[in-house]
Amino acid sequence: MVSAARDRMSRAYSGFEGNLRHLGYAAALCAILAISACAKGDPGDKGPPGAKGDPGPTGVAGPAGPKGEAGAPGLKGEAGPAGPPGPTGPAGEKGDKGDAGPPGPAGERGEAGPQGPKGDKGEKGDRGDKGEPGPKGDVGFPGPRGDSGAVGPRGDAGPPGAVGPRGETGPAGSAGSAIRVVNGDAEAACGDGETMISAYCVGGDGTPKIANTSGASCSGDGAKTVVACVKK
Repeated sequence: MVSAARDRMSRAYSGFEGNLRHLGYAAALCAILAISACAKGDPGDKGPPGAKGDPGPTGVAGPAGPKGEAGAPGLKGEAGPAGPPGPTGPAGEKGDKGDAGPPGPAGERGEAGPQGPKGDKGEKGDRGDKGEPGPKGDVGFPGPRGDSGAVGPRGDAGPPGAVGPRGETGPAGSAGSAIRVVNGDAEAACGDGETMISAYCVGGDGTPKIANTSGASCSGDGAKTVVACVKK
């Protein structure tokens, strides 16, 4: 605005200076015309145009003109670049809980995790109800024959029987085997070439333990073993 006002003042001053120069030219022309009229001579030829005068000084700025009418709206400009994000606004109020969504598909089975530490021993559970008896099993194969049982204690002598009739005299028999009785402490055994035909315990638990065909043993405090042997 200052530059525009300066330009207007410069043009006004140049115009004023030009006007003064024009007035000087007019006065000179009038004087020439007056002399010519007195002499009553013929008018001379038109002289060449004078040189262009300098512009006058710039005049004072006039009052502002009325406001012009609004122009037609211009074309819509292109969208400018996105501005920087604004500051984060305050958090809104908590919304109502939504309805449960449908169940998603089953995920893939994960890898087995490491074995956890051993847990504490639990309390003893209550005894369960008695189960139903199972079906009868098939008869098994016969087991191996067991060892001979121990010789039982000698029974009491029965009462004497009635005397029977005398029998016929039989043929003379061969000489029988002699029986040898061996009294031992906890153990007793027959000699070489002999076989044990019986064994019993005196004291102790009363039941002899027969390990083979030639000896036996008894257990218990003060037990003694008695075996009977014959020649093989």
